[in-house]
Amino acid sequence: MSDGLNLPERVRSSLARAVEERGVQARVVSTQKRGSMRPPTAHVVVAAPAERVEAVRGPARVARRLETYKTPYGPVVRLALSIYPEGKEPLSAATLLDVSQVSGDAALAGLGRQNKIHVHFYRAEGGDLRYAFSKELTNARQQREEAREILRIARESFRETPQERRSFRRAVAAASSRFELPIPLPEEQG
Repeated sequence: MSDGLNLPERVRSSLARAVEERGVQARVVSTQKRGSMRPPTAHVVVAAPAERVEAVRGPARVARRLETYKTPYGPVVRLALSIYPEGKEPLSAATLLDVSQVSGDAALAGLGRQNKIHVHFYRAEGGDLRYAFSKELTNARQQREEAREILRIARESFRETPQERRSFRRAVAAASSRFELPIPLPEEQG
């Protein structure tokens, strides 16, 4: 994967702009080969200033957490990760998944099915993204089961939310005070 994912131009420019405005960004995207009968595969895209991306190149430990939040406006699912390079500051990012959208539901379903997850790192430079490198993470059975359970809970929560009250934007606002970064490494969690 020497060129990274073939991200559409609108996604590239949107992510580059978000990095300039708010710092490190992450998104989960689903890919599928044209004409394939296989389900889509979820990939994590992390975009950051060049020096932050280069700082996590090479051996690093990764902590990730999949979270679900029930709100009066519907569910919010958050994938957060922190990359801990040896002796350097961690790089942390998070992305939100909206199960009411096909893309969010498919990405979460992929996290519940895949044995491996690819994290693709992009440098934000001059209003565009430049592919840097990828890391392959093991998605253990326990993590896949957790993702399937979170998908079930989120779908159920969405169905239970009255249609006139559903708003992903409001749900995110209601849940955001509980979002935390960095994600501690497992041995550091109490």
